[in-house]
Amino acid sequence: MAALEQLLEVYEQSVLEQTIKLREEISERKKSEETIKDSEQFLQTLMDSIPVPVFYKDKDGKYIGCNRVFEDFLGMQKGTIIGKTVYEVAPKELADRYHEADTALFRSMGNQVYESRVKHSNGSVRDVIFHKAVFFDRKGELAGLIGVILDITDRKRVEEAQRKSEGRLANAQRIAHIGSWERDIVTDNLHWSDETYRILGLTPQSFDFTYEAYLNFVHPDDREFVKRSVLDALSRKKPYSSDYRIVLRDGSQRFVHSEAEVIFDHAGNPIKMHGTIQDITERKQIEEILRHRTDSEKTVAAISKRFVTLSDFDAAVSASLTDAGRLCKVGRVCLFQFRDNGNIIVNTHEWCDTGVTAEIQRLQNIPSTAFPWLMANLKTRDIIHIDDVSQMPPEASAEKLEFEKKSVKSTLIIPLLIKKILIGFIGFNNIKTISQWSGEDIAMLQIVAEIIGNAIERKQAEDLIKNMAYYDALTQLPNRNLFQNNLQMAMAHTRRNKTVAAIMILDIDDFKTINDSLGHQTGDSLLKVVAGRLIKCVREGDTVARMGGDEFMIILPGLVQPQDAALVAQKILAILDQPLQIEKYEFHTTVSIGISLFPLNANDPESLIKQADIAMYLSKKKGKNTYHFYKPDIVYA
Repeated sequence: MAALEQLLEVYEQSVLEQTIKLREEISERKKSEETIKDSEQFLQTLMDSIPVPVFYKDKDGKYIGCNRVFEDFLGMQKGTIIGKTVYEVAPKELADRYHEADTALFRSMGNQVYESRVKHSNGSVRDVIFHKAVFFDRKGELAGLIGVILDITDRKRVEEAQRKSEGRLANAQRIAHIGSWERDIVTDNLHWSDETYRILGLTPQSFDFTYEAYLNFVHPDDREFVKRSVLDALSRKKPYSSDYRIVLRDGSQRFVHSEAEVIFDHAGNPIKMHGTIQDITERKQIEEILRHRTDSEKTVAAISKRFVTLSDFDAAVSASLTDAGRLCKVGRVCLFQFRDNGNIIVNTHEWCDTGVTAEIQRLQNIPSTAFPWLMANLKTRDIIHIDDVSQMPPEASAEKLEFEKKSVKSTLIIPLLIKKILIGFIGFNNIKTISQWSGEDIAMLQIVAEIIGNAIERKQAEDLIKNMAYYDALTQLPNRNLFQNNLQMAMAHTRRNKTVAAIMILDIDDFKTINDSLGHQTGDSLLKVVAGRLIKCVREGDTVARMGGDEFMIILPGLVQPQDAALVAQKILAILDQPLQIEKYEFHTTVSIGISLFPLNANDPESLIKQADIAMYLSKKKGKNTYHFYKPDIVYA
């Protein structure tokens, strides 16, 4: 490009000199009009043959001549140009520039070169370089100027495109953080670009390195992998591409991606390696964040799905704590729930990583007053985030001691809420090292806690519904529905084991009199005390149910002989005969008991219950506070 400009300058200077010379010759030949006319025609022909725009003006700045290329360049006819000033052929902003340049040229009486623009009559604009020079008449006085225009629009576009391209390349290299290197395999010397030095945390060109010296920057766990990749490239004659870690001199780690190819001589021996190294730490971090985010979403989805059906609530909670603990890479996850209106803390579920000691058996029925700092913070419903247990405040001394006993280095405690009511908390404990929790992890664990809280609420609701359906609201004993279910199972069990089952019906003697005279509240209190004493008289697998009013029923499955039922009846009569203190009243309660036996008396529940009822009424008829077995010949009025 520079050579072309120099050639054009020589060409333009030659044109200017020839034009000036011709002009001077024409001036000298003015005596002969025909000669002048011929000379002017020759001059015009010469100028028209020049492939660049040429013009000349008088000393007043008016155009007195131009070539056809100049006409085409402006999109104007010669007749509309000659005799006009720049203000009549160009826009004012350009005309001002031209006039200023002409004035300066006339003052200097020499040559002039400058960049500007020319506007075509169709509105298009071209970038140009003006080459101008003054010329003189025969007397040596200033006569005007002559100019040549060099169109540099295309060159400017190329330069601009190149400038933008170079800028984009520079930005791409800076953003991509890519360095280049070359290894002389024969001498084992390495040549690095400045960016390679910067990637390794070094001042550009501060040291000369060998391949072995570079390996010291590679993370010890990745060093053999890098060596193997290079050896494979040398032996298999194929480019290699690999990701690995480097360790900078300040101890920080970076991930890099390296690519290289081997150059071989005519004998097939490797002589050089060319390659690039790119810092991909940020990309790796983003990939890890995205992977962790995806794993978190999958974990939350799995936990949520697990609680859709509460077929096994405890197993679902344990599995969910396991998933959350492994995802966050903690050592222990504990679910604590409050009992007795928040006065007691119970560790109901726990997950421990391999090698971590379980604490669930030790953390049962702990008074909440033992941890005042923890309870005060939990009541705010805010997350408790302890990065370093050793730095806990003095007012948390009890909690700090407990954490240290459990080898907890750092912990995250998330309140467990049901409709904004605090019912417990989940603790995520780091056992091996202190650790800070990311905002995304905290948000994910809050969702997990919310899911578990909703599951607990749902289970409580289902338990309540189940309790209402199968248990007596006053005594919390099984009701008629659950009694019927248990009776069916007891009968099936008896058939399989070829034993005996007894059905008892108990009715409190003279209960109506107590209820009517002392009130329903006293009567209800009496029923609850009787229920409690009845439970003490039976085995764990037996059933004590309240059928309504003052009537209770008992199932005694798996009896070896019928007389075993009589022993239970005697025990009941004896324990109820003991004084009962309710409010200011003392009672000596008695009951009438009827007993039927399966399969000796009947083979279906309805018949068994009816027969036990008949036997119970016989007891009342015989004076109350006694029991009778059903017999087919029982008759009562």
